[in-house]
Amino acid sequence: MTKVLRDKIITLLGAGFLGYYLSISLFHSLIRNNLVKILPPINDRHLPDIYVDIMGAAILAIFAYLLFNVVLEKRSFKLYKKSYLIAISLLIIAPLVIAGIFRVHAVSWVQKAEGTAPKEITIRTDREGDSLMFADGTSSASGVAKSIFFTEPLLDDFGKGIREMELKQVVSSEEQRMDSSYLTMWIRYEIDGKWYSKILSYGQGLFEEHVAGGRIAYYANPELENLLKKAFGESADINNYDRARVINSVTINRENGAEERKRFLTPEDFQILVDSLRPENLIHQDTEGVKRIKEALKEWVPQEETNIYGIELWQKGSDENMGQNFMVYDKRTRTLMFECAYYQVDLDDIVA
Repeated sequence: MTKVLRDKIITLLGAGFLGYYLSISLFHSLIRNNLVKILPPINDRHLPDIYVDIMGAAILAIFAYLLFNVVLEKRSFKLYKKSYLIAISLLIIAPLVIAGIFRVHAVSWVQKAEGTAPKEITIRTDREGDSLMFADGTSSASGVAKSIFFTEPLLDDFGKGIREMELKQVVSSEEQRMDSSYLTMWIRYEIDGKWYSKILSYGQGLFEEHVAGGRIAYYANPELENLLKKAFGESADINNYDRARVINSVTINRENGAEERKRFLTPEDFQILVDSLRPENLIHQDTEGVKRIKEALKEWVPQEETNIYGIELWQKGSDENMGQNFMVYDKRTRTLMFECAYYQVDLDDIVA
């Protein structure tokens, strides 16, 4: 092996490693953003990144080969025309081949993942009044938000509904049609031991997904809509919950508040809570208590307000971070709210 050939090999390897390093750091976003532009409207949250690295390594290695021939070897284009043309062709063809393989791999991976039944689906609504937040500082708050968690029997139905969504339109992010969504679905799959997630928003009769290339895809499926309506109907039934715990501004802001929030109501107290939702306890007027609770649902409950309580409800069979609903209780007026219905009840012994 001649010294020139050895130096050329070292240069190509060094350039390849440099290109690989730059593609995982400085130029990663640039290369990836251009790669995903060639994809159809698919979920791009878990696409293989190895092709970004290969692209950077290949381009810089070929470019280094050309520079070595021109600068160090000073090869004449006329004498080594074939060599130069091959290198220039590779500089064009190699990225196209890598991009093509990336497209095939990405599409097949997404189809394989979304072709299975989801392992977990959680839905959270984006409507005003579906969360209760207590201020724990001047610019932060914590509390509870309504969410729905699906158990095994419904996962297959929802998975089928998601697979059978009909693509209606694909637009750029600037042309987003949905000003505000009614709900957001977090769907988690598991394929070959790896997890894969998909996010869908729903509103105005359409399902919205941010897809590859910075675009937005809109889908429709009446059957999936009906499943959602059924799920929300069940979430409004107190009998679908089996645990509850109480929070307010004091527990949120207390140093040991995290420990206090782990304590659930006793089964006896939970039954009292369920029994309080009687038709005869319904409030049909806009009382002071109703107004106070409505205000609490619009704005953060201030730290000094200690009479507003959130009663977290946990869906049967769900973990502590999903499958939630809540009630709001105003101790001052003894008013309880659940699913936009207001009740005149005394729960002071439970929330104390």
